Amino acid sequence: MKQDEEAGRWLMTQMALLESLRQIPEQFDLGLQQAQAKGMPPKLAKLVLRSSREVYDLKQLEPQALALLLKGLGSEHLQAWTVFYKTPLGQKIALADIQGASAQTMGFVMENAPKIMAELAADTARMALLQSVVDATMAVDRAVSMNMAMSLAMEWAMVSAMPDQPGKPTFNQLQDHLEQQRFVMRSQMSQWVLAHAAHVNKSFGISELQQLLAQANSPAGQALFLGFGQTFALWMNQYAQRLSQSVSQGLQKQGV
Repeated sequence: MKQDEEAGRWLMTQMALLESLRQIPEQFDLGLQQAQAKGMPPKLAKLVLRSSREVYDLKQLEPQALALLLKGLGSEHLQAWTVFYKTPLGQKIALADIQGASAQTMGFVMENAPKIMAELAADTARMALLQSVVDATMAVDRAVSMNMAMSLAMEWAMVSAMPDQPGKPTFNQLQDHLEQQRFVMRSQMSQWVLAHAAHVNKSFGISELQQLLAQANSPAGQALFLGFGQTFALWMNQYAQRLSQSVSQGLQKQGV
């Protein structure tokens, strides 16, 4: 068990999962800046930001994410991924994924997605292979689920700050409302995810991408991207409720 835990922590670093969790409060900061521009009271924004840093504290998230990963993969698939990431290709992928998870890379791709896609379209074979990798790793669904979890947390925190009145939505109603937008959001994000994959993997040759695709389609790959991925998304939704509870407690202390 101890060996699995050590391997799991190492794997979370290699696949940039820890980096993604670390950046959640930063994503809230950007979202709250946009919300304030649309009229959110600065005091509420400050409270939500403070609560997000407390609720999404990496020291709290890491052991829970590790437990989910170990349960989803099991020792056999965990070992398979450990072996893969220790290869030269695995280390190259790890470096690319960590760089790809940075705010700088995300911002660059958002600003340059049309240009990246135009360049990619000139190489149809590479584009088809990258699309297969994106599909096998369920990158679009993971991006949508994370985006929806953040939106749910943000919106539920704001709803919780509203006084009780007829028509005030419940958490389940708000969650169902956002879930109805999944298809539209997925359509909107699919091209951006492909552009991100093209940029992050621009130094990878065709043979390397084919090896990555084979790993993603293996039993270990499906356990990671399909099994653990779905569990991880549901787990992140639970934190939307925890954030709202923290915001509500903060409002009570302020006498609101």
